[in-house]
Amino acid sequence: MGNRGSKQGDYQVLVKTADRNGAGTDANIYIALINTNGKRSKDYKLDIRFHDDFEQGNQDMYPISLKDFGVIDKIELWRDRRIGIGNNNWCVEWIIVRDNVRDEVYEFPINRWITAGLKRRWSRYDSKLPQNDSEHAQRKKELEEKRQVYEFEQKIDGIPVQAVVLPKDEAFTPDYMKFIITTKLKMKMHTELIMMSTKKFKTLEDMEDVYRYSFHRPEGVDGWDNDLKFGNLVMNGCNPNVIQLCTEIPNNFGVTAQMVESFLEGKTLDECLQNKRIFIVNHKVLEGVQNVTVPIGLFYANVNNDLIPIAIQLYQEKGPENPVFLPSDPKYTWVLAKMWFNLGDASYHEACTHLAFTHFILESISVAVNRHLSPSHPLYRLVAPHLHFVMAINHRGLGKLLDKGGAFDVLFSMGLKGTFALIANAFKTWSFTNNGILPANLKHRRLDDPKVLTKYYYREDGLKVWDAIRNYVDTIVKEYYTTDDDIGYDFELQGFRATLVRSIENGGCGFQDVPGVEDGVTTTDQIVDIFTMIIFTASGGHASTNFGQYDQYGFPPNYPALLRGKPPNSKEKEYTEQDVMAALPTKDTMLSSMTLSKLLSTKNTDSLGEYETQFLYDQTSVNALRT
Repeated sequence: MGNRGSKQGDYQVLVKTADRNGAGTDANIYIALINTNGKRSKDYKLDIRFHDDFEQGNQDMYPISLKDFGVIDKIELWRDRRIGIGNNNWCVEWIIVRDNVRDEVYEFPINRWITAGLKRRWSRYDSKLPQNDSEHAQRKKELEEKRQVYEFEQKIDGIPVQAVVLPKDEAFTPDYMKFIITTKLKMKMHTELIMMSTKKFKTLEDMEDVYRYSFHRPEGVDGWDNDLKFGNLVMNGCNPNVIQLCTEIPNNFGVTAQMVESFLEGKTLDECLQNKRIFIVNHKVLEGVQNVTVPIGLFYANVNNDLIPIAIQLYQEKGPENPVFLPSDPKYTWVLAKMWFNLGDASYHEACTHLAFTHFILESISVAVNRHLSPSHPLYRLVAPHLHFVMAINHRGLGKLLDKGGAFDVLFSMGLKGTFALIANAFKTWSFTNNGILPANLKHRRLDDPKVLTKYYYREDGLKVWDAIRNYVDTIVKEYYTTDDDIGYDFELQGFRATLVRSIENGGCGFQDVPGVEDGVTTTDQIVDIFTMIIFTASGGHASTNFGQYDQYGFPPNYPALLRGKPPNSKEKEYTEQDVMAALPTKDTMLSSMTLSKLLSTKNTDSLGEYETQFLYDQTSVNALRT
């Protein structure tokens, strides 16, 4: 990174060129300072002799001699058009003006491309509600231009809307692209070595021989067939938000009290239901999806508060060819029942919990943010760091996985057709509040009581993260919205929320239950809930469903995305380890699945609160982040 400058003046202008492809420029850059009385300085050309200014990712310092000018309130910035000489485009991340007379620092986060010949003004911190921004014409024009770039498209019927094309501002940085490419190449080379140096799988033990080079031994290997581990996976694995408190047994579930009471430590099923010790996972949403089970699982929280499975039915309609499997069944019968249950759970996890309700929902929101909230809006600045690379991942990364013949087509039993069918089924009932707002989601699943299912660590840890984010958002929102009129007159915020709830057919996102009323957003609590949901989904929510994937999927018996053959449909047959092996994927498919889950689980972005690009500079926001 460059950090250049010359002798000190009354003011110093420090310029950070963004670290994006093509961000640097050879054009001439000019600046004028404007004080709190509205007085404008003369024009200053920012140039250091014999130095290549404004290179991508660099910082450059420029002295300005300006006597008795006072406190800086705004800057005016522009560049010329240099035909045929180098690169004209310029993207500036921020400008800082140091007042050496008053020992003050004035921050101007720009985060924009500078258009040739167009003079633009920005206030200190560049964070104002639209009704309070004196540069309203500039602001309106900028949003109109962004709406030409950020447009909605529903690429597949039934799934959330995405951006029509990937805007250049959303593309991966060169360093990030390099990391992805080198990591994939390294894993590909290692899987080829493993493929050549290991034998064909004949036993479950043989499958453990592949963990070397880039692939550590996943947590899912040890004790994968243990009921305690199976129950913990349901509570605290990659798909922790489908389990519910069970208050009554569904009519289509063939389980009876007589079947399960031997697993209830001397209690009756009715007692356990009344005492909130019985839990259920019902994947009815998988109906109509090809090549997967549509399972129901019943679980019991034992005296040690561990969750254990007590009954599994692999399809929705009870009947003689759809028996209820129990822990007392022969070993491999029960093992196969759990594996086929997990096939349904893994299918829902990857298609819905991870892909649709994290990546796709965030892309819908990101397009809406860019269409309706000016980069000068405090809520844009609040949420922008958390939407970093969302579109790039979906278009450049997941896009290839979702191609015909891509990973979702060949590494998942449901295939590409089943993936989109499942997303369409689930999105019909997805709720911004009941699915996206963690406290409401826990209440919806009757798991909001901390005394119920006390080892549900996703709830305990998730709520701590949720509360920390909400306190941060609340502080910033209440700094800018001090009256009801501040909310009502914020037409950018109202337009954003209106787009979230508007139907897809009418150009919106089609979200249900977004906080607010028919007329829009009316309270600060509603604003806080909306933006806490966005930030939590992009951070803690995504982390919970993403970064543990290799440890779960990396050993297919533990959490299979693909199984071969037919699920067990009889309790009379004597199943063996060879029946388990026959259901599992081949070695080359397993290695491809390991590579995918390892790549998806790899973290290469900053942690929550540590931003690749800073957007908020005002003291309230900075202090809120620190606390």
